[in-house]
Amino acid sequence: MSFRWPEIRLPGGAKRKPEDSVELRAWVLAAVLVGEAAVLTSGYFGAVTSVLVPFLTVVAFVVSYLRRRERNILIKVMLAFGALAALAMFFREVLSSLYDTRVPLARLFLWVQVIHAFDVPARKDLSYSLVSALILAAVGAVLSTSLWYGLFVLAFLLCAMGAMTQMNLSEARERAGLQASRSRGLVVGTVVPCFFAVIAVGLVCFSFLPQRQAMNLTMMPTSAFRNVGENFTGGVQNPYYKPPGGDPFARPPQAILSDSYHGFQPYMDLRSRGRLSDEVVMKVRSEETVPYRGVAFDDYNGKGWEISTGDTAEKLTSNSMRFDTFTATNTEPREGPVREVAQVFRIEKDSPNIIFGAYRPETVFFPTSTIKIDPYASLRAPYQIPEGSAYSVISSVPNASPDQLRSAGTVYPEEIADRYTQLPPTGLERTRALASRLTEGTTNPYDAVLRMNQYLKETYPYDLSIPPQMEEMDAVEYFLFEQKRGYCEQFSSSLAVMARSLGIPARVATGYAPGEYNPFTGYHDVRASDAHAWVEVYFPGYGWSTFDPTPSFDSTPWQYRAADNLQGGKVFGFMAKRLGEAAGPVATTAGTLMRGVARLDPASIIVVGLLVGGAYLAFFYTRKFVAHRNRKTVMVRPIKVSDARLYSRYKKVTGALEEIGIVRESQETPEQYARRAARTLDEPGMNRLGEIYLYARFRDAVPATLVEEFARLEPQTLAAIERLKEAQTVSNSARSG
Repeated sequence: MSFRWPEIRLPGGAKRKPEDSVELRAWVLAAVLVGEAAVLTSGYFGAVTSVLVPFLTVVAFVVSYLRRRERNILIKVMLAFGALAALAMFFREVLSSLYDTRVPLARLFLWVQVIHAFDVPARKDLSYSLVSALILAAVGAVLSTSLWYGLFVLAFLLCAMGAMTQMNLSEARERAGLQASRSRGLVVGTVVPCFFAVIAVGLVCFSFLPQRQAMNLTMMPTSAFRNVGENFTGGVQNPYYKPPGGDPFARPPQAILSDSYHGFQPYMDLRSRGRLSDEVVMKVRSEETVPYRGVAFDDYNGKGWEISTGDTAEKLTSNSMRFDTFTATNTEPREGPVREVAQVFRIEKDSPNIIFGAYRPETVFFPTSTIKIDPYASLRAPYQIPEGSAYSVISSVPNASPDQLRSAGTVYPEEIADRYTQLPPTGLERTRALASRLTEGTTNPYDAVLRMNQYLKETYPYDLSIPPQMEEMDAVEYFLFEQKRGYCEQFSSSLAVMARSLGIPARVATGYAPGEYNPFTGYHDVRASDAHAWVEVYFPGYGWSTFDPTPSFDSTPWQYRAADNLQGGKVFGFMAKRLGEAAGPVATTAGTLMRGVARLDPASIIVVGLLVGGAYLAFFYTRKFVAHRNRKTVMVRPIKVSDARLYSRYKKVTGALEEIGIVRESQETPEQYARRAARTLDEPGMNRLGEIYLYARFRDAVPATLVEEFARLEPQTLAAIERLKEAQTVSNSARSG
């Protein structure tokens, strides 16, 4: 007596028919790999995960194809345990990063996709994989801040269109009773044209979508937590500039490095010169286009600015990476009406220990347990912030109206007046006289500051080519009366000094201008050259408001300005600028060659001739290759051209059906109509004729076997129609008799 294992039967309906099309599986696999690559290249995952996930996905698709006709009970059980393990890993990771759950969710989606790929026997399972790949592509969009992500979007769109086309073709083959076979010309003839059409339509639609800048203020993104000691200085630490050691103004002016602004130090020398690079240093998502403040200077010494309080700063601690600045006791209080502005900063290049944000920061999400805040509400990290870091800041931006500021008066707190109206006793005689002359007739500090601000904008050009100041005289006087052109720090210092000379409290702040908005990522690309300096003026009862005297910059950036909700102008403006930058070198080279040809330069003539000849040869042989490939394809295809006769014959059948009252309803598809007619006629051949017609409807040719089958079933169906017609005639005669 032999022993037999008991048969295990799982509940459920009929098993779905396995999908045999290798092309369909290849397209779906390609779409899945693109979705996974979009997530894995975001920089949040290690090398092991980045290699293991796509490798296992390919293995899983191969295994699933080879075992598509098996029940795979053991594999399903193992996959269930794998899903539980992935879920456990997700919960363990998410509990350690409650303020940014994007990476744990992305990791969970990746492993769920790998697990699912081991069990995709049928077409419907492959469609689930395609949807899962779309989700991964969307997750990649959330994690990415680079425009290079657009390549993944285009690649996924191409693969998804190929997969959906193959799905429809596979379904048509199944209805027609044909085996899976290779589809020649499908990519060039259908997928590629549809791909470009969808891109064009999608770009137009995207340009008219409303822009949403609002954020979830309770769960703001941060990068991974870093446990750094609490004992750190509250001063500015810039890795690109060495500490001066002694009085930095007692030596010749230092050069401004291209990597970092010299205003991101404990002092700012107005005699320094240099150019900053256009390298992107951070990407910022902001609810408003307001400046990102970093350092405030209050002590002017004739050569530059310093922070009078030095490294003095108050420590803020948190167990959850959320810091509320209202708990600080040594920083300036919030005054007057404000509005809330949220910003997310993603660091693209190693940065000083400055935590940037709109003035005045209220809530900070930063990946450490301790930060510091100085008396000017500027924030310091316990370390120089490395590339790849992310943090968020919610600020209370001053929101007083111009009329409110005009009515603020001049009753300043003693501490404010003493600190922010200080000036060197000598060396500013002409500057004081200019300030008095410009503000004649003004009745309040706000109008006085606006008038001086406008004078600087209209009188002095912004010029980055000026040489360093070597003359021993006050830097503001040198700018206003000698050099008469300069950088943003010369403009802002001049406005602050002139305001102070009139008894109006003012200081200089440095940070970054908002940067260039990228409508495709939703982030502002902030470059090193966007480093900027502006002026903050104090108004009693309303606090500090920002003024910017630099030409081409907004004079009052603190004022609220509603942004345009439509993406259209931003999208096409951004694309035009990028295409112009890309085409610039090409246009320059072409212009040089044309000028050389016009001068009969032999080298230019030879180069142009080679280019024209190469272009002609490429066109000639490409056309020849395409023609040869098409001839070869037509010769080997085992098909019979069906032309219009097959359709006219099917039209004859449907015409006969209409004569006996079987008319297609407006809501019926051709397939539904054929099935209803088959039931009415009690002739299954009619249903089959409809399937063959649908298969051939959008094709120039169909297999010869289907044409022969149509010819065999057509007379049977017409005979059934005649029988029903005769029966109707007899029935009508009986009723009339």
